[in-house]
Amino acid sequence: MTVEIRKPILVAGVGLTVALWLWNSLHHSLVEIGEWATLGTIALGGGFWWYKQNQSHQQISELLLQPLQPEDIEKALAEVNQIVSAIEIEAPTLDIVNLKQKINQLPEQLKRQELQFVVTGGKNVGKTSLKQVLENQANEQKIDWVETKALLSDTELLEEEVRAIALAADLVFFVVAGDLTESQWQILQQLVKSRQRILLVFNKQDQYALEERIYIQQQIQQRVAKIIPSTDLVAIAAAPNPIKVRQQQEDGSIKEWLETQPAEITDLVNRLTTILTEEKEQLIATTTWREAIQLKQQAKEILNKIRRDRSLPVIEQYQWIAAATAFANPVAALDLLATAAVNTQMLVDLSGIYQQKFSLSQAQNAAGILGKLMVQLGLVELSTNAIAGLLKTNAWTYVAGSAVQGVSTAYLTRIAGLSVIEYLQEQEVNLEDANGINLEKLSNKLQQVFQQNQRTAFLQNFVKQTVNRLSGELSPSA
Repeated sequence: MTVEIRKPILVAGVGLTVALWLWNSLHHSLVEIGEWATLGTIALGGGFWWYKQNQSHQQISELLLQPLQPEDIEKALAEVNQIVSAIEIEAPTLDIVNLKQKINQLPEQLKRQELQFVVTGGKNVGKTSLKQVLENQANEQKIDWVETKALLSDTELLEEEVRAIALAADLVFFVVAGDLTESQWQILQQLVKSRQRILLVFNKQDQYALEERIYIQQQIQQRVAKIIPSTDLVAIAAAPNPIKVRQQQEDGSIKEWLETQPAEITDLVNRLTTILTEEKEQLIATTTWREAIQLKQQAKEILNKIRRDRSLPVIEQYQWIAAATAFANPVAALDLLATAAVNTQMLVDLSGIYQQKFSLSQAQNAAGILGKLMVQLGLVELSTNAIAGLLKTNAWTYVAGSAVQGVSTAYLTRIAGLSVIEYLQEQEVNLEDANGINLEKLSNKLQQVFQQNQRTAFLQNFVKQTVNRLSGELSPSA
């Protein structure tokens, strides 16, 4: 197997490995060099790791309740157009006409007059009754009323469909018939994170005694206080239970019947009127912003696929370079130094594909972080043991101890490359201000990729493929 090395970092790294090995052979100092190589690779970036690990997750902020600003919409439109431009440059033959048409229509969406309101909630909370009552209310505004299927269903696909409909609306009437459940609370948070305007409707209040009704409303308000103002929590009875009426007739008999009660939605109608008067333009602008964000995500998925297709051959190239270097190197500690050089150059190349070019120092830091994470998460030991077990089925590969090292190095190089791809895909396109590496996110990606590539069938195929590559090293012609 012949592997050409044309990258300066690789030449320097692998060359230094060979030089150290020769020097070590002359001075019989394998242990000392091993300690330096191991510490240099694993400890790099350690302090940064611990600092980032202690950072807490950002919670839903009250800033989400602030109105969307015009510059927010301009920024979203600029970002989606920037991604489209990148697609056209990197894949000029790809047909994205439909996507561009939707993007070009966004400015016109800001001028529309018709509103779309969605009534949603779980089962048996009175969605249909509320929609019918609201539709019958006299209103100067042109409103398209939509009722979704019940949330919290057993079908995940249906759940996603309902949420998509809710996010496409200008205003959501989120209906409950009692205290909030944890599932309802989670959905509300997701909607608010997307800047969805919500009226939280406590329906069927007539079914509770006055004290219980007040208590439930207070409980709901306390739960949602940070994301929904108290004025947007309204108690109603869209279809109150009929009242039994008893009337004594002239002949002394008693006549009984059920008398339908009018809907108790005055507070809700008043709140809706205020919103329509004061927030109509804001509702339309925010919906347009959400649509821009959605189109941006679609465009980014297309661009990520283009870049991933370009990145996979790069990862494959470097995994074979790493395998050949480790296989040919009799000193395990120096393996780490060579592998660090290979990974550093690989990260430079991958970051270039994703238009987030790492400097040499950034790539070295990232390679060191990946090495540290792999050790901390136990991935090195797990993969080496699994690969060694698979290699036992092949006599010559197990006898040649360096084969285990070569295959393991190739495997971990691949895992590192795929993890970096997943990490870069979630970063902003053409990110100007690099804020360093998010270690928590990178660690999560590393674990996910490792789990996805730990299947027995994949490992068996990978070991076989790598052994076939390395077999040339033992042949006389190698």
